[in-house]
Amino acid sequence: MSLIRTKKESLFKKSLGKKMNKRGQLTIFIIVAIIIVVIILILLYPRIKSAVSGPSPVDSIKKCAEDATKQALAKLELQGGTLTPENYILYQDNKIEYSCYTNEYYKPCVMQKPFLKQDIEKEVIGAIEPKVKECFNSLKSQLESRGSYVSVGEIKVDASLIPNSMLININAPTVIKKQTAVSFNQFKVNVKTPLYDLVMLASSISNYEARYGDSDTLTFMLYYPDIRIEKKVQSEGSTIYILTDKNSNEKFMFAARSIAWPPGYLGGKTR
Repeated sequence: MSLIRTKKESLFKKSLGKKMNKRGQLTIFIIVAIIIVVIILILLYPRIKSAVSGPSPVDSIKKCAEDATKQALAKLELQGGTLTPENYILYQDNKIEYSCYTNEYYKPCVMQKPFLKQDIEKEVIGAIEPKVKECFNSLKSQLESRGSYVSVGEIKVDASLIPNSMLININAPTVIKKQTAVSFNQFKVNVKTPLYDLVMLASSISNYEARYGDSDTLTFMLYYPDIRIEKKVQSEGSTIYILTDKNSNEKFMFAARSIAWPPGYLGGKTR
């Protein structure tokens, strides 16, 4: 009897051991599955949060400023660095501002935009500041409709054209309160563009037009190998310059009228 009881106990222990082993394996699998789910949630949390609550206020304002800046640049680049041309020549439906101009024959032009870079920065500020304010007002209304308190101080926009970029700095003291308070003071946006080099080259060409009445595009292209220069001489004496960045295909167009010759004169500028 003792031998039978011993065998039964042994079989029970083995069976119990197998069950415990299976339970242990199942527990390990459950723990591993939980860990995997947690890792996935951590990785996807930013996307889930964005999908549920939308972009953050900072991202919204930066996107607004970036879009407005790109729109302003796309327009002024085809109009000699201004959004509202006044002294211009019409070329391919574009009003291209003169950077150097004279309405007389045989005389060199006078610089119209000696500070072209600074003028473009002012143009960008004037174009995007009202749009940025509109975006702040829209954001404020949206957040307040969701129960948040929003306070926005005086908004000031600054723009700096530097190599490879247009930097936008927005000063706007902002406080957002719901369950907790969040505050912002500055919003910085970096818009990639080769415009700086295009503008520096345009200024150099304009200076040559003012001094010598013409420019040698081949010489300038040696100094700026990444920029293609097209020189379109017009019948009434003006010259349209089209500068194209070879890497991005971004263009800057401006006009000059210097040492113009009367109609029918056989001399004139080289094309």
